[in-house]
Amino acid sequence: MGKIKEILCLHHSHFDFGYTHPQPLLLELQKDYIDEAIDLCLKTADFPEESQFRWTIEATYPLLKWLETASEEKISILKELVKKGQISITAMMMHTTPLASAEQLTRLLYPIRTLREKFNIKIDTAINHDINGQPWPISQILLDAGIKFYITGINVHFGGIPFKRPSIFRWQTPDHRYLLTYLGEHYSLFSQFFHTYKESTSLMDKGIQEYVKRLEEQGYDKDYVYLTATNPPLFDNNCPDPNLPLLIKKYNEEGHDIKVSFVTPEMLYKRVLRDMRLEDLPVYSGDWTDYWNFGSGSSAKETRLNRKTKQVFKKAELLESIQGSPGLRYDKVKDEVFIQSSLYDEHTWGAANSITEPDHPEVFSQRSHKSNLALKAADLSAYLLGKQMEILAENPLQSNEPEGIILVNTSNTPRNAEINIPVEYFEKGRHLAAARIKQYLPYAKEIGRTKYYGTVNLKPYSWRKIPFNKLATVKDESMKDNHSIVTENSIETPFYLLTFDKKTGRILDLLDKSRNWHMLDKDSNWTFFEFVKETIDPLKNIEHRSTFFPRDIDLGNRSISVWNHNWKGKRSGAEEVLSWEVRRQNDSVSYILNAKAAGLKSLTQEIKFSALHPKIELSATINLEDNRNPESIYFVFPLNIEEGWRSHYDTAGMFVELDEEQMGNVCRDWVTVDQTISIYDNHKGVTLACPDAPLVQIGDFNFGKESKTIARKEKPLLLAWPMNNYWDTNFWISQPGVTRFKYVLSPFDTFDRKEAYKLGVEASQEVEMNMVVNCKEEESGQFFSYKQSNIVPLHIKPAENKQGVIMLLKNLSKEPDEFEFFVPKRKIASCHFVNTLEENIEDIALIEDKIILKIPGESLSQIRVVIE
Repeated sequence: MGKIKEILCLHHSHFDFGYTHPQPLLLELQKDYIDEAIDLCLKTADFPEESQFRWTIEATYPLLKWLETASEEKISILKELVKKGQISITAMMMHTTPLASAEQLTRLLYPIRTLREKFNIKIDTAINHDINGQPWPISQILLDAGIKFYITGINVHFGGIPFKRPSIFRWQTPDHRYLLTYLGEHYSLFSQFFHTYKESTSLMDKGIQEYVKRLEEQGYDKDYVYLTATNPPLFDNNCPDPNLPLLIKKYNEEGHDIKVSFVTPEMLYKRVLRDMRLEDLPVYSGDWTDYWNFGSGSSAKETRLNRKTKQVFKKAELLESIQGSPGLRYDKVKDEVFIQSSLYDEHTWGAANSITEPDHPEVFSQRSHKSNLALKAADLSAYLLGKQMEILAENPLQSNEPEGIILVNTSNTPRNAEINIPVEYFEKGRHLAAARIKQYLPYAKEIGRTKYYGTVNLKPYSWRKIPFNKLATVKDESMKDNHSIVTENSIETPFYLLTFDKKTGRILDLLDKSRNWHMLDKDSNWTFFEFVKETIDPLKNIEHRSTFFPRDIDLGNRSISVWNHNWKGKRSGAEEVLSWEVRRQNDSVSYILNAKAAGLKSLTQEIKFSALHPKIELSATINLEDNRNPESIYFVFPLNIEEGWRSHYDTAGMFVELDEEQMGNVCRDWVTVDQTISIYDNHKGVTLACPDAPLVQIGDFNFGKESKTIARKEKPLLLAWPMNNYWDTNFWISQPGVTRFKYVLSPFDTFDRKEAYKLGVEASQEVEMNMVVNCKEEESGQFFSYKQSNIVPLHIKPAENKQGVIMLLKNLSKEPDEFEFFVPKRKIASCHFVNTLEENIEDIALIEDKIILKIPGESLSQIRVVIE
């Protein structure tokens, strides 16, 4: 007789926002499932304990929508079933991707507070099914929200698992605490392994015996095993299975050696604690780097837009922290922006048949709904920032010509801001606030004509009003000689010497003058910021997505990878440079290429050098044809860096070292950056800021290699990876039309997290501008002030309960550091450390109206500041 005596079955509806049904229809069905689960719990109340129906609400978003229309009677019944342990509510609002920021991950847990109060329960478990990982900081965020047990059910289709499963371990958080984590089997395997949809106890027993035998042969040493059930043929977004409790009851009554029991996450947590000591569990530390998010490159335009939207939202919240909310309607818009933006970052992109039937009406429906999430969030975010900017400028709703401008730095870094004023600011006649608000659309700055008036310095969190009649003075003060020398085959600035072939336009060399560093690998097939298209080589593999991943459901269900590590790619750059030019503008000089490339209607790239700073601004405009065969678009940087190099990328506000700080066999072939990626040796390196497109590959072309480590060969490639259509199910098969991308690259001597973070902020958070109707004199001010250290405010926002301001702080260093903060011309009434849910946990003493506190290395902390 084997060791395993019990199968624990957790029944749930895996929440995909789309995939099986169009999103609006799906959400209504998910609400129905809660009603159906309630009814099943009541119908099986007299069943034996182990066979009583139990249901787990895997994600809180459908529950929150259900509560909006549920009757008080139904809510009371649900409360009772939750109290009895027949229905469980877990912590996650939805299944996110590493597109989510630290603040976003925090805010997505806010419903826990309301649900705990409403149902009088702990909610101390969290589930992430399907997805392949989460940014490392989420481990701390969950702990700080009172979550003690984290359950995963990874889908290895186009993905992977960090360790052999099922297994239990303690995930060490960045601040050196531990989150108990269950690395479970792929969700729905109770249903699949045991053939529950055939409703046969003999088939069920056959499946149980086969599974138990396989586990025990692999050395599994527990006397129970846990699996989850859905309801085939719906493996996702499934309703409760009304026949499952009858099947389990019948099976148990037949007297088999192994008992089957319904459980909830809380019951599994208790079973884990009963059978082992936490201190005996293995400890794993590092980033749970996601595989799946490469699919976000299939909707590059929307991904870019959503990233910009979150910056607009962040700016509006910063201003609201000082100026307050205009009212309830504004608050509702803010809630809508957050949820729409977060649903775009959710892990489901579209219909299951997006690739096999790309012209199917439902594919179009789901794709349109997904796009609309990004578009709606973007358009509403302009309302938020526009309202706050109008309040700050003290503008009337309607006026004649304005008298000046206001510049606003909402970021936590000093800025040298170019004054590029839209020409409509100078138009004679009537000016309306309702017309001005469109300038804050996240995509608005890409259109319209402007006039340059020099550069001004702005402190962090500051503003400056300048009358139009003083602009000439500002321009005179800021303009410097453009120390650039242009020849027929070179551009030289104070920082760089770029040489190129005057006939072909190809870049030959880039010299970093301050380090005397020839930055490019002169022997590489590629050159600086070169466009590269990657396809499957048709002479060596079939041009089908199964070449990357010949999916085998049975092997996948047994956690056996089928990645094809040896697929052969065909990579080509531009076929021809149609034209190139050097363009001087203000304090910069640009090298601009127009090229012809296979599969593109047009390609324009610009490399912009400043005479004032060493940052290189890179931009590309791609007009892609409707190509439905697998393809990737890269921009390649062949770097002259020594063997043994290192690399850091940031995720959810934290810098993670490639390989060294990644957990187990997570994704190394590519990463999703929050803001930047850095690669360096002992003498020099570069940081690449990626404000628009977050995907990068490091070292070489890595797709599909399933690398256990990245080779540190000399002269590595750094690959910006803005677009691909490699996914074979719900991501998009093509994305024709025009898409724009921006990157910023800066070299350094020694890697410094603060400098990398600063570059990311500068690349993503532009200084905002508004016209000022009444602007007789120049004025300036500062909202907040803090002493620069390794601790940075990632986000400043009004508290949910309107009681003060919440600051999310990150210590970028591995060592403890001190944070000093005050509010100019205002008094701070009180300050507290708060947890993830904005609940006060510890007072912070004030020292002469300043906040001075210490934060442990690499820790996230939140404080509430109440300003008089």
